[in-house]
Amino acid sequence: MAKRLFAVLECQSLLENLYPFVDPKRPKNFPDGESPTCPSPNSVIGFPELTEEPKSDSDRSVLCRLCVRLPDGRKVQRNFLRSESVQLLWSFCYSLMDESERRERSFKLIQAVPGEYKSLYYGSETSFEDSGLANSLISVIWV
Repeated sequence: MAKRLFAVLECQSLLENLYPFVDPKRPKNFPDGESPTCPSPNSVIGFPELTEEPKSDSDRSVLCRLCVRLPDGRKVQRNFLRSESVQLLWSFCYSLMDESERRERSFKLIQAVPGEYKSLYYGSETSFEDSGLANSLISVIWV
């Protein structure tokens, strides 16, 4: 029984680690052997195009400010519109990584909640306002 439970948890963990790199909207087969054009490196692995950062002097009621702690210890802050998709957070974190890190490693995002950690899932298409991420610290973790 314990072995079966461990195997299920191990498979679930593997799926959670791979999920940020799966693009469910991308077609599996292309007509006549064509390949899609990629406007940015982010679209290669399915991350949405990172929008321009809103000005900090904008109306505070429409802004969401986040601090991201990278694996090397750096902290970077950025404003997002509250109405934007949380998926842009993955694009932002991906843009901060070195080219060698992008090729060799995958990452996940966690939010420190008092007493525990909350994993963020790329497949969630909620807005920053609905997610409750406003003014929080997000950590990038290598997997």
